[in-house]
Amino acid sequence: MSWKKPPPRVRQYEVANPSKARVASVRITETREVLVMPIEKDSPVRSESYRRFVASQPCFGCGIAGYSQAAHPNFGKGLGMKTSDVLCFPLCAPHYGKPGCHQEHDLRMGMGRHESREIEAAYVKRMQRIAKAAGRKEFAEGIEA
Repeated sequence: MSWKKPPPRVRQYEVANPSKARVASVRITETREVLVMPIEKDSPVRSESYRRFVASQPCFGCGIAGYSQAAHPNFGKGLGMKTSDVLCFPLCAPHYGKPGCHQEHDLRMGMGRHESREIEAAYVKRMQRIAKAAGRKEFAEGIEA
């Protein structure tokens, strides 16, 4: 008779009331007991009208108008998460055979992570100044980055 490895124990941890807070569901498959606490996630602001407003602005990368998309910054997010929409800034989509500033920015073409984060922070501040000057409701409610 040979020894067989015991089957793994599976445990799931979830919040009791998911409407109160978004919590990461953690699944552990191990042969020993492990204590895991759920991680609370922030609920980012979502506003399609604000994203459309951002996309109506000229590209912050090259200045071309009419091809912009609302680009989310690449800091402060994780797997399957985007940052808040109030942090968006306009970058252009592919046009005229060029990949576009949005794609170049996401791939960090020609710049390091530190430089990319500095540029994103400057773009976010610039866009928020434009939005405040236009009287956007997202900033009238006191929501800021």
